[in-house]
Amino acid sequence: MKKLFLAIFISGFSFQAIASFTDTLLTGTWKGTSICQIKSSPCHDEISVCHISKTDKEGIYRLIMNKMVNGVEEDMGVLDFTYDAVAGTLSYKDETHNAEWKFSIKGKTMDGTAIVKGQLYRIIKLTKEK
Repeated sequence: MKKLFLAIFISGFSFQAIASFTDTLLTGTWKGTSICQIKSSPCHDEISVCHISKTDKEGIYRLIMNKMVNGVEEDMGVLDFTYDAVAGTLSYKDETHNAEWKFSIKGKTMDGTAIVKGQLYRIIKLTKEK
């Protein structure tokens, strides 16, 4: 019985450590480029800033996505993304607008895409700042 309790205790501790590591890995400020892929659209290439924080829901992270205009951040939107720990990805689907955002995280770099109506709309490359 003591061994079972110890195994459960250690498993719970390990899960907490992994969750804490994931939070540290993801949360913070990320900055880089967001390059428009459909040149005939109203889309423009931008310097992007993304502030990521943990929500109180398991595996859900809030992304405040901004762009830089004349050296100042301009609000673009706030979305709640789902983190897939196995794939190392953050994703968000907007069924109403037929849009999907997906980011792949590797250390302090995050590469992403925005797909709208089945077309690649943006390629995003971010680096963690803090």
